[in-house]
Amino acid sequence: MNRVLNSGINHPKPFYNEEQSRLKKAELDRYMDKKMAEWKETVPFADHLTEPELHQAYYRRTLIEHVWRIRLSRVSQTKAIYKIAQVAPRAARDYAEYQAEEMLHDKLYISDAAAAGITEEEILATEPYLSTRLLEGFFYYTLEHESIIAPVVSNYLVEYTQVKLQPAIVDNLQKRLGKENVKGQAAHLHVDTTEDHSQEMWDILHQLLFSEEDFQKVFKYIDDVQEILALFFREIYEDTVAKHVKTAA
Repeated sequence: MNRVLNSGINHPKPFYNEEQSRLKKAELDRYMDKKMAEWKETVPFADHLTEPELHQAYYRRTLIEHVWRIRLSRVSQTKAIYKIAQVAPRAARDYAEYQAEEMLHDKLYISDAAAAGITEEEILATEPYLSTRLLEGFFYYTLEHESIIAPVVSNYLVEYTQVKLQPAIVDNLQKRLGKENVKGQAAHLHVDTTEDHSQEMWDILHQLLFSEEDFQKVFKYIDDVQEILALFFREIYEDTVAKHVKTAA
C-alpha cells in the first residue's frame, strides 16, 4: 500500500493533440475578441488611456493598482505553482518560469509611478480596490475548491488582451507624457510581445486540459475574470472621475 497522493509523479497526457490544440486556441481567441468588444461597449472609461485628454487622477490610480495587483499575485500564483506541481510537473515548471519573469514587474510600474509624482509611501498607504482583493480571492478559492486552471486562464486572458490593447495605450501615453515617463510600461509590453506570453500561457493551459469538460471550464473562467476586472474599471471611474464631477456640480 502506498499512501502518497498528489505527488506529481505522473506526466499526464493533454486531451488534445497538436492540431486540435491549435484549433481550440483559435476558438478561445475568437471568444476573447467578442468579450473585448462587449467590454468596450459596457465598461465606463474602458478606452480612456488611448484618448488625447488624459485624466491624471485616473492614470495615477491605475499605476498604483497595477503595483498592488502584481505584488499580491506573487503569493497567489506561487500557490498555483504548488497546486499544479501535484498534477502536471512539466506545466508547473513552465508556469514557474513564467511567474519568475512576471513577479518583479511591479518595479516597472513603480518607475512610471515615480515619474508621475507617486511615492512608495503613497502606494503603501493606498488600499487596493475591492476588485483586486476579489481577484486574488478568486484564485485561492478556485485552487482549493474547483480547478488549477483558473489562475492560468486569467493570465492567458490578460496576456492576450495586452497584446491587442496595450500597444495603443503605451503609444498614447508616450505622446502625452513623454517616453521617459512611460519606460516601465513600455518595457513590460516589450517582454509580453517579444516572448509571446499569450502563446506561452496557452501552451501551459493546454497541458492542464484533460477532457472536453476542462476546455468548457475555460470559457466560464474567462467570463469570471472579466467580470472582476470590469469591476476594477467601474471602481476607479467612480473614485477618480465621477466623484469629482459630482463634487464640481
